[in-house]
Amino acid sequence: MKKISIFLAKNKQILFLILLVASACLISTDIFARMGGAGGSNSGGGGGDGIGELIFMIFMLLPFPLNWIVVVGLLIGVFVFSKLKKQGSILNKVQTSQIPSKKDEKALASFKLLHPDFNENQFHDKVKTAFTDIQNAWAAKDINRVRRFITDGMYQRVNTQFKMMNILEQRNDIEKLTIKSTVIDKIESDGLYDVIHVAVFASIKDKFISDKYTNLNTASFEEFVEYWSFIRKVSAKGTDMYSTYNCPNCGGDLSGANLSDVSKCPYCGTFTNSGEFDWVLAEITQADDYAATNYLHDLSNTLSSKIEDILDTDENFAVQLIEDKASNGYLQIQTARVMKNPKLTRRFVSDDYYNKLENLLKSEEHFVYNRIFLNDVTLIGALQKDNRNTLALAIKSSFQRVKIIDGKAQLIDFAITSKNEVLMMSKDIAASENKGSVYAQQCPSCGGIISDTTDINCPFCGNLLNSTKNEWIITDIMSQEEYTNYYATNSSLFIANVNPKKLDALYKVRDYAFNNVLIMVAADGVFDSAELEFVNKLAKKWGYAPSKLEGMIDMAKNNQLVLRMPEKPKDCEKIYKLMHKAASIDGNISPEEQNLLDSIKEEYLV
Repeated sequence: MKKISIFLAKNKQILFLILLVASACLISTDIFARMGGAGGSNSGGGGGDGIGELIFMIFMLLPFPLNWIVVVGLLIGVFVFSKLKKQGSILNKVQTSQIPSKKDEKALASFKLLHPDFNENQFHDKVKTAFTDIQNAWAAKDINRVRRFITDGMYQRVNTQFKMMNILEQRNDIEKLTIKSTVIDKIESDGLYDVIHVAVFASIKDKFISDKYTNLNTASFEEFVEYWSFIRKVSAKGTDMYSTYNCPNCGGDLSGANLSDVSKCPYCGTFTNSGEFDWVLAEITQADDYAATNYLHDLSNTLSSKIEDILDTDENFAVQLIEDKASNGYLQIQTARVMKNPKLTRRFVSDDYYNKLENLLKSEEHFVYNRIFLNDVTLIGALQKDNRNTLALAIKSSFQRVKIIDGKAQLIDFAITSKNEVLMMSKDIAASENKGSVYAQQCPSCGGIISDTTDINCPFCGNLLNSTKNEWIITDIMSQEEYTNYYATNSSLFIANVNPKKLDALYKVRDYAFNNVLIMVAADGVFDSAELEFVNKLAKKWGYAPSKLEGMIDMAKNNQLVLRMPEKPKDCEKIYKLMHKAASIDGNISPEEQNLLDSIKEEYLV
C-alpha cells in the first residue's frame, strides 16, 4: 500500500491525464447503441472500441497491481454512469397515475410575498371549478358556458375539435369525473402577466360515440395527470369570475350571451378573458408532453428578457399571449384544410403563406380529424428582417385523420400521431397600437368586430386585416427540417433563439422506440403475457423506472400515448424494426398491428 501511495504521488499528473481521458470517453460515448441503435449513436461502432483502447492504454502505462485497481474503478464508473444515463430518460419524468407533489415551494413563497392578497385555497377552488365546468361544457359541446375565463387560443382548441366531431356526428359522454388532487407545479413571470402551471390529478369514464361511424367509437376509464396553465395580469383587480356568470366589469348577466369567438360583454364591451380581472385558462398539456417540453420552456423563458426591441414597442408583449395567438391561428388553418377552404384563414395570414396553403390543399387528399390536439406551443426564436420583428414558435400537435369513402370512415392514421412544426409570425418594428385581435375576429386597426370573413379589408375602417402594421400575422408554417435550414440562412439576424437541434433534445431513440412499442402491443386491445414480458425486458434493459411502467402501460391501453417519430430516417427505421418485433412476439401480427406498421412504413420510411 505504501508503494502504491509513493507511485501515486510521483505520477499524479499522468494519472490525472488518464482520468481526464476516461471522463471524456464516458461523456462522449453512447453506451447504449444497441437493439437497432437505441440510444441514438450516430456511428455504426458505438463506443465499445474507445473504452477498450483506454483499458489497454492503462494496462501499458501502469504497473501491477495499480493497473487492475484503476481498470476495476473505471468499469465501476462505466456501470454507474450507464445507470444514471438510463434513469435520465424523459419517460422516467412523466407523471402517470401518481399524485404529483409540490415542486416549486420557493417560487410560491416568493409569489405570495409579491401578492399578499393571493389565497392559495381559493385559487385551487377556481382550478377545480374550471376543470369540472370545462369537462361538462365539452360533453355538451357548448363551450359558451366557460368562455368568459378561457383565452381565445384555448377556445379555438375546443372549437376546432367540435367542428370535427360535428362532421363525424360524434359526441363525447363522460361519467364519474373525480378530481383527486391539484398541485401548483410552477409559477412564472411573463411581461405584465403571471402564469401558474397546475398539475391536475383526476379520473374519468370517457366514451367517444358516433352513431354513423361506429368503427370510430372508443371507451375507457382513465386515471391521469394534466397540466393546466392559468394567466393573469400583475395588476388584476381580483374579481372572481368562477362563481358567477356576471361580467367582471359591469355586472351584466352573461349566462345567455353568445360570447363564442370573442369573449366580449354585450353591455359594456369588456373583454372578460383579458387577464385584467381574474385567472384565465391559457393551455392544457398532457403529462408526457409537459415532461418533454419543460426543458424547451426553460430555454424559451430566457428569450423574453433578450427581446428588448420588441418589448420597447409593445408594452403588452407577453410570450403566453403570442403563443395563444399562434395556437389560435394554427388550429383555424387546420380547419381550413379539412374544409378545403383556405379563405377561412385569409384575414390573419400573409399573402405568401396563403398561396402556400392553397397549393397544399390542392395536393393533399381530403380528410377529417377524428382527434386533433395542440399539445404545446413554445416561443423558440426572434429576429428582425425587412423592418419587421419575426417570431418562431415550436408547435407540437397530435392527431388522427380519417377519410370518408362510400359513407364509411376509414383511418388514415392507425394511432394518434405526434407532429412537430415551426410557425412564423411577423409584425412591423414600428407597429401601431393594436386595438383588437384579428384571430378573434376583431379589426386590429379600429377594434371593430368582424364576421368570419374572407374579405381582408375591415368593413368599418377599410384597413387591411392581415397587415403587419398592427398585428402579429402568420407568415409560414415549416417542418423542423425546413426551419433548421431557415435558421442556418438567417442565424445572424436572430436577437434570441433556441438552437433547432434542441427542439427534441430530451427524446432519445430508445424513448421513441419504447413509447411506440407500448402503442403497438396495445393496438389490438390485448396485452398478453408474451407482450408484457417483452415490454418488461425492454424497460429493464433501457432503465425505465418500474414505478412508471404500470402507469405507462395503462396510458397505452387507454390510448393516451401518441405515436412519436424522430426526424432522422435511419432512426425511424430502427424504431420500425423494434415495433415489428413487438407485434410478432406473440406469434401473430393482428390486423390492427399490421395496419399501424404499414402506415409507419409508408409515412416515415423512404
